[in-house]
Amino acid sequence: MSNAFIEEATLWLGQAQMDWDTASQFAKATPYAACFYSQQSAEKSLKALYALEGLDVPRIHSIGRLLSGLTPTYKELEAFSDVASVLDAYYIGTRYPSGEMGQIPGKNYTGKNATDAVAIAQNIVSVCQTIFGRVVQEDPE
Repeated sequence: MSNAFIEEATLWLGQAQMDWDTASQFAKATPYAACFYSQQSAEKSLKALYALEGLDVPRIHSIGRLLSGLTPTYKELEAFSDVASVLDAYYIGTRYPSGEMGQIPGKNYTGKNATDAVAIAQNIVSVCQTIFGRVVQEDPE
């Protein structure tokens, strides 16, 4: 495995951790921001695995689609297929007004939304960090 792949994956994971830290800090006071940063942390941790494999990092934001590209290689990620849509809803919905909601987007999210999103993201980031560590340790180079 190339050191360049490891370095890029490390950068993605580092930002994922920072985004998760931000999400957890916002969880009580600013639920919509916690939801958005939770989505971002999960997205970036998954993109780290693409980088680690030497694949082009997809320029998409869907947790579900990112997972579907990784689950053939990393079966443990299949556990998140059912909750991917929760985080996917927070990429755009937390930031842009929509006539469907009828109010400022940030006012549509509760502390429960934030707590759930932070927990889901924490699990995804943690599993990606574990996979990263295992793959790097197993690499014979």
